[in-house]
Formats: sequence, C-alpha cells, structure tokens
Amino acid sequence: MTTQKSAQQVTQLALFLVIGAIAPLLDTTMTNVALATIMKSLNVSVNAVQWITTSYVLALGITVPITGWAANWFDGKRLYLGALVVFLMGSLLSSWATTLPILIAGRIVQGIAAGAIVPLITTLIVQVAGGQALGKLMAVVGMPAVLIPILGPTIGGYLIQALNWHWIFIINIPLVLTALILLVWKLPAFPASHQGKHFDLPSLALLASLFTFAIISITRFSTGDRLQSANVLTPLLIAVISLLAYVIYAACRPQHALVSLQLFKSPTFDAAAVILMLSGIAVNGAMFLLPLYLQNTRGLSVVWSGTVLIAQGVGLLISRSQIGKLTDSIGARWVVLVAVVIAIAGTLPFVYFTAHTSIWWVLLALFIRGIGQGGLTIPVMADSYVGLPQNLIAEATTATRMLQNIGGAMGTAVLATIIQHEITRGSLNAAYQTAFLWSVGFILITAIPAWFLSHHSQRAHS
Repeated sequence: MTTQKSAQQVTQLALFLVIGAIAPLLDTTMTNVALATIMKSLNVSVNAVQWITTSYVLALGITVPITGWAANWFDGKRLYLGALVVFLMGSLLSSWATTLPILIAGRIVQGIAAGAIVPLITTLIVQVAGGQALGKLMAVVGMPAVLIPILGPTIGGYLIQALNWHWIFIINIPLVLTALILLVWKLPAFPASHQGKHFDLPSLALLASLFTFAIISITRFSTGDRLQSANVLTPLLIAVISLLAYVIYAACRPQHALVSLQLFKSPTFDAAAVILMLSGIAVNGAMFLLPLYLQNTRGLSVVWSGTVLIAQGVGLLISRSQIGKLTDSIGARWVVLVAVVIAIAGTLPFVYFTAHTSIWWVLLALFIRGIGQGGLTIPVMADSYVGLPQNLIAEATTATRMLQNIGGAMGTAVLATIIQHEITRGSLNAAYQTAFLWSVGFILITAIPAWFLSHHSQRAHS
C-alpha cells in the first residue's frame, strides 16, 4: 500500500506541475499556426518570420543550463512560479508588438521562462520518483504536449480569424494567472538539495556560445547566405571552438562544469541524446512546416489548418499511454524502432501530396504521423535517465533539453531554407514536397542510435 500511495502522490505532483506548462505549450502551437498571418500583417518573408520561432528556442536553450544548476540550489516551487511570472511578462510584450523586432523581443522573454518551466517539470518529477516507472511518468508529464497540439491550432485559428494574431498572446494572461493561483495554493515546496555543483560562469559562457553561434550560422544560411560564405562559416567555427573548449574545460574541471562528461559514458544516454537532436529536427521542424503547407499550398484558412492538425494530436494521444507502458516493460529500443517506421509512413505521403489530394488522405497521414511522433519522444526522454545516479539527473535534463532545442531550431531553419531555395526553382508545392522528403531522411537516421537504447534484458538487470 505504501508503494502504491507513493506512486499516486508522484503522479499527482506531475499533474500539478504540468498545469504551469499549459500556457507555454499552447502559445507555441498557436504561434506556429499564426506565422503565415504574421508574415502578411508585418510584411516579412518566411526567413524573417522564422526568427519568431528561432529567437524563442535560442533564449530557451541558453536558460536551460542555468535551470539545471538552479534546481539544486533553490526551492523548486519558487523557481517554477518565478518562471511563470516571467512568461506572463513576455506574453504581455508580444501582445503589444506592432513590429517584428518587438515581437521577437517578447518571444525572447517567453523563451527564457520556458527554458526554466519545461526542464523543471522533468527534473523535479524524476527526483521525487527516484528513477522508477519513468515511462509512465513521462507520459503524464507530456500530457499537455499531447492535448494542446489537438486544441492549440484550432483555438489559435479561431482567435486569429475572429480577432487578430495579437490574441494568441493575450490569451496567455488569464491562463498564467489561473495557474499561478492554483500552484501557489496546491503545489508543495521542493527544497533545494544543496548537493549539486556551484554556478560556473565559464561553463555557461561556453554552452551559450555553442548554442547561440550554431543557431546564428544555421539561420544565416537559411536567409540566403551560401554555406561557404564568411557569414555562415564564422559563427559555425565559433560554435565548434566553443564545443571543443567546453569538452576540454569539463575534462579538466569535472567538479565545476555544469554538464558533466560522465553522462556520456552511458550508451543509452548517448543514444538518447542523438535521437533527441534528430527528432527535434524532424518533429519540431515539421511543426513549423505543416501549418504553412496547409495554408500556403492547400489554401486552408488558419481555422481549418488548425482543425486538420487535430488528426496528428489524436494519433499522439491514442498511442501515448501504451508507449509509456511498453517502454517500462521492454525498454526503449524496439518502441523507438517501430515508431521510426510509423513516423516515416505518416510523413512520406506528404512528399507526393498535391494541392488536389483528398483531405482525407492528409488527415490519415497526420494521424499515423502522430502515433510515430509519440514513440520518438516518450521512450527516449525516459531512457536518458536509465542508470544515472541522483546527482546527475539535473545535468541530464540540461543536456537533453539543449540537444532537443538545438535540433528543433535546426529543423525550423533547415526546412525554411529548403522551401526558400526550392521556390526559386519551381512551384510552391514542389518546395514543400522537398522539405518533407528531408524530414523523412532525418527520421530514418534516428534508427541508427535507436539500436543502442535499452531493451528488456538490460531493464531486467538495472
């Protein structure tokens, strides 16, 4: 009875924590649907509008390592509530925006807050759970990420059509205020362990430099600069130097580095890290791509494009609980490998779809893609913690979130680049078909590191 009660308490804590993530996740899905409308409203290009997404991811990625450190030294509840207040401020600024720079500034503030909110949920829950039943818990923690993609695009579409795109940020205000009141009342304190590493400025500077210059290089390439140009190669070189410098620094000062190299001694963590980056490209990149495809190629309104995307969310929702149970019972390897096949089956048809393809085929493909998407995220996130000691959990969260966010930013930039380049050569539909083909390629590559994830015999001995 004690174990059952403990498991029930952990699940309840997970549910309370995910309440705070509703506004950031809803905002992300609604922003993707609004990109085409914002492009027209502010009179900017696809490459310019991608900064609305990229700046958010960039700010989020730089904040993640700070959150990994802060989780060990400050009360988790106060950190979480503080991040929600910052997100509220970012939403207010975004809702007032009348130019692209102001909107990007608001998105940066929102990204800073999300860089604390999302990792804190995982870190606090894994610490409380003690590493048990992580597949099931990741399914609970990720529930908003399932339900909100079902509701977000449609809600965003109606807000944009009935009012204007500013309302996708205004709607966050009552949501965040409600979450703050509920969490102040119901969420217990998460006392700091004071057992982690002290804040290390060189670590943060090197990680921030790596993340920032990698994204700048990608986005400059996506805005038309040639790969061999100094505008692209210079920030890319700085990113590579930052990575090498961090590895040397972490090897020489292991007690200070914010992300320990010990994490990468685990084959399952290494595999999970690579897959999270690749799936970030395939999944997040496609989330940027799909609303634009539905609106620009098929001519759907923002409301209808959001409604059509419900099919993907339904597929994700149906598969989610079973994926969590399967991961806990047989490990992540076979779950992810099957998910790769399903995700390809749901994405490949878009390479051949035209503006005249029946909408029913589009809905079926999105539904199948949703099932595969769940299998590329839940098992991998759970597997990244398998066999890790308690003191490395926060650092594991930092590393996995950074890689996932770099992958997401890369996916957005790469697919935007492909569309922009292909449009100059042929039709708009052909440009999107090529972008979807690249997305299929990224999904296919994830099968290689998936082989190194945990499986049943390993779980039995862990």
